[in-house]
Amino acid sequence: MQGTVGPANIIAAALVMQFCLSAILTVGTVWIRRQESNQFQFYIDSPDIGRYASILLVFALITIGLLVFSDQFSDLWRPMSGAVNFSIIRWSHALFIVFTLNIICTAVLVYLSGGSYRSPFTPVFFILPAMAFFLRESMHRVVFYSAAIGLVFLVTIGTPDRDPEHQIVPTGAYLFVSLACLALSVVIGYLTRPI
Repeated sequence: MQGTVGPANIIAAALVMQFCLSAILTVGTVWIRRQESNQFQFYIDSPDIGRYASILLVFALITIGLLVFSDQFSDLWRPMSGAVNFSIIRWSHALFIVFTLNIICTAVLVYLSGGSYRSPFTPVFFILPAMAFFLRESMHRVVFYSAAIGLVFLVTIGTPDRDPEHQIVPTGAYLFVSLACLALSVVIGYLTRPI
């Protein structure tokens, strides 16, 4: 049985998207951490971009928490909680904040891992506007997200190079993040396509 797409459906799809995006960022960061620890194990002042993997846990909890405690999603489990209302934010505001935090988190990871030109996290920038379209965000918001991403991409393209002795080539992490972003955009696009 096919139904119409409503806010509860959109917020549930956003929850799945955010979980997958958080997992992609975490795996990419852990991959870099493992590569850094292997390559620089005997250095006193070695780079340690991978140490930010734990920060991604906080990022995931905040973004997923915003979606779970949005008014539309909490309405789905209100029959189980009786008269207690767990909503803390409107679903449209939650989506906006989650996309903004995704842009900020990705920008920080891109900056820390060599800038837009070298970072394995750069592909995440380019799936976020597509995800916004899939989740039925307004055109104004998609334009805002795209402009913010374009600006951050340009600012981080000129990130100063690290000492060549401390550089790693994160080919495996770049390959994983790129292909995982492609797969995520295809899956979300397929699931949210009009039927």
